[in-house]
Amino acid sequence: MKRYEVLKVVVILQAVCMIALTGMVLAKVWPQSDKEENEQTEKLDPPPHQGDGVEDQGGADKWNNAKHGDQIVATVNGKPITRAQLSDELYKQYGNNVLRQMMVRLAIDLEVDASNIVLSQEELERELALLAEGYGSEDLYFAAMKDQLGMSKAQVMGEMRYRILMEKIAISNISISDSDVEEYMEAHPEQFDPKLQLHLLWIVTDTQAQAESLLEKLADGEDFAQLARDYSQDEFTADDGGDLGMIDADDPFYNDVMLKIANEMSIAEIEGPIALDEGFAIIQLAGRQTNSGPTGVHLYNAVRKKLALEQAKPLRELEDELLERYGAAILK
Repeated sequence: MKRYEVLKVVVILQAVCMIALTGMVLAKVWPQSDKEENEQTEKLDPPPHQGDGVEDQGGADKWNNAKHGDQIVATVNGKPITRAQLSDELYKQYGNNVLRQMMVRLAIDLEVDASNIVLSQEELERELALLAEGYGSEDLYFAAMKDQLGMSKAQVMGEMRYRILMEKIAISNISISDSDVEEYMEAHPEQFDPKLQLHLLWIVTDTQAQAESLLEKLADGEDFAQLARDYSQDEFTADDGGDLGMIDADDPFYNDVMLKIANEMSIAEIEGPIALDEGFAIIQLAGRQTNSGPTGVHLYNAVRKKLALEQAKPLRELEDELLERYGAAILK
C-alpha cells in the first residue's frame, strides 16, 4: 500500500478513535442516572455462584469491584492494569479532543437549525458513492471500514453527515457565480475528463526468485488470492487476498511501469515479476471501469462547492466561532 493510502487510513483511524472514546468521556463527564445504572447493572450481573457462602461473597466482591472500575483488563508479570486505569489514561490523552468534538457537533446541530441548512438524502447518497468508488460497491466499502477500522455503517454515515454539514456552514455566505464555475472548468479540463480505473490484485515478494516461484504455482492452477494471503509481504492487502481495489490507471502513488502493464492486460490475466521499490509484484487484473464523475447540474454544484471551500475560513477557526456563538463551556 502506498503513502496516500496509509495516510488515509491513519486519518480515518484518528476519527474512529474519537468515536470510540466518546462513550468513555460521557461516562466521566456525564455519569448515568441511578435508573440507567441499575438497568445496566442488571444486564451485566453474572449468574449466581453455585459454591459455598464464602466463595459466593468473594465472587460478589469481585463483581462489585469490577462495577466500580477495578476490573482487571491486562497483566504484566502479574501486575494488573484495571479498567479504571485504562479509562483514566485514555481520558488524559484524548479526553479534551473528544469533548471538543462532541461540543462542536452540538454546535453544528444548533447552527443547522438556526440557519435552516438542509442536507438531503440525495446529497448523502452522492457523497457515499464517491467514497465507495475505489471499493467496487457501497457494501464492500462498509465492509472495509468495519474490517479495517471497526467502524459500523452508522458511524461511517454519521462522520460523513457532520463533515458535509460543516462544509455547508463554512460556505453558506460565500457566493460563486456560474461564470466563476465555467472559467475554472475551462482552465482545468483535465479534471473533468473520464478516468479509467483498474481493479488490481497483487502479491508482493522480497525477491525476484520468490515471485517466479509463485508464478509457477499460479501456472499450476493455484488460487491467486490464497497465495497472496500466504506469501504477500504487503500487510495491508495480504489478508484481503492482495486486493488493491479500484485505482486510477494513472495513479501517481503506484509504480508507473506496473500500471502501464496492467492497462494492457486482459481481465483475469496475470503478469510479473514487476520490480517495485519494496520488492517485486505479481499482479492480476480483476476488472476495469471508466468513471465519468458528476455531470450537468451536479458537476456545476461540485465545482461551485470546491471554489467556495477554497475561500472559506479554516476549519478550526470556524469551530471556535460556533462554540463561542452557542456559549460552549467546559465544566470540569
